[in-house]
Amino acid sequence: MNEKKLMMQYSALQGCYWMLFGTVYSFATVYLLARGFDSTGIGICIAVGNICGVILQPVFAGMADRSSRITVQKLTAILAGLTLLALLLQYAVPDRILPVAALFIIADALLQVLQPLVNSVSVYYINRGVNVDFGIARGIGSLCYAIISSVLGALIARSGSSIILAVGSILLAVMIILLCRMPVYKGAYTSAAKADAKLSPDEKTEADAAQAAGGEGAGAVSSAGKPDAEASGGTGRTVKAPGGFIRRYPYVCIASIGLTLLMMNHNMQNSYQIQIITPLGGDSVALGNTLAIAAVMELPTMFLFSRMVKRISSSRLVMLSGVFFFAKAVAYLFCGNMTQMYAAQVLQMGAFALYIPATVYYVNEVMDPQDTFRGQALMAGTSTLGGVFGSLIGGLLIDYLNVCMMLIFGTIIAFIGMLTVFWAAPKAKGAPGKC
Repeated sequence: MNEKKLMMQYSALQGCYWMLFGTVYSFATVYLLARGFDSTGIGICIAVGNICGVILQPVFAGMADRSSRITVQKLTAILAGLTLLALLLQYAVPDRILPVAALFIIADALLQVLQPLVNSVSVYYINRGVNVDFGIARGIGSLCYAIISSVLGALIARSGSSIILAVGSILLAVMIILLCRMPVYKGAYTSAAKADAKLSPDEKTEADAAQAAGGEGAGAVSSAGKPDAEASGGTGRTVKAPGGFIRRYPYVCIASIGLTLLMMNHNMQNSYQIQIITPLGGDSVALGNTLAIAAVMELPTMFLFSRMVKRISSSRLVMLSGVFFFAKAVAYLFCGNMTQMYAAQVLQMGAFALYIPATVYYVNEVMDPQDTFRGQALMAGTSTLGGVFGSLIGGLLIDYLNVCMMLIFGTIIAFIGMLTVFWAAPKAKGAPGKC
């Protein structure tokens, strides 16, 4: 097997997926506004899509794990085809709220389902002794996200929001071709949890982070890309009652509430970025530039995190990400022009980019081995719930009050979230440097 060729194929697959995510999800507000939606309607669509994605993720993840007939490549290609169909049908429906909303929710939900499956493709090959560097491929995905954000903003300004459907369709077609051309080996698909043992610490951290957090505003499942119950079944771990989990890790659960508040503000900023920058003189081009700068700012942190965590405990890094989330909320509140908005994106390197790997390491350090899957699922839930509540509340605040009130609300909850994390995170059992 030509490992170099496979690595190029997988890197291209990650690149296509994150360009697709940037196209369909990050520009969702621009697209839906053009189709006649108000901010509340947009928030409902994004929230419902995320919830449906979280519900469907365990179903398809379990299918990929158990089926000997359908490989993870084939399943991912089928779901990519369904997503492509959902995008293309939006060309045919009239500008009515319900048909467009239904098709967008389907596309959004499938987009969330695709993420852990795309990540699991690397695990498929790692389990079979093929050297696939997940970290490099995921880094290329972030770089491609930055590129498409910048380019798509200019294309929308020139050709209109319908270009979003065209670009998304092309990317899905390329993904399907890549998946169909990737080699398939005989033998049942091995559990992703089992594959964790074959990953180096750095690769495991990157894979866990990508599958547990899911990108910007995305819903996700456990660190292995599987639901908690299935992860237990695949590894022989005993699943304990939820009440017992809370009693064993009360401070982790409290910290997760603080992280949810931080992610609420983060997702309000992302979902309604176009409404935030319009009073500052921004348009779709400026939106693309803003997203691109934020994505580029994430790269140094992601690539250097393995070195950082050797010097600073994971609990302190989680706390530090809370400081950056709050600082970014304050920066957004006081931005008076697009130059200041662009400068505010620098804070992304200590906010979301640090939050992703730091929470994965934190769970692994403070929890017993039999509880880490549930802990990773708990951290994933902070992103999911933050996305749902952030989208809904942000839309309501914009429609019934104004953008400024949404930013004030976001700053308040970010501050409360930061204080909650500062109080609870270091107190968890086994947390390095706990109070």
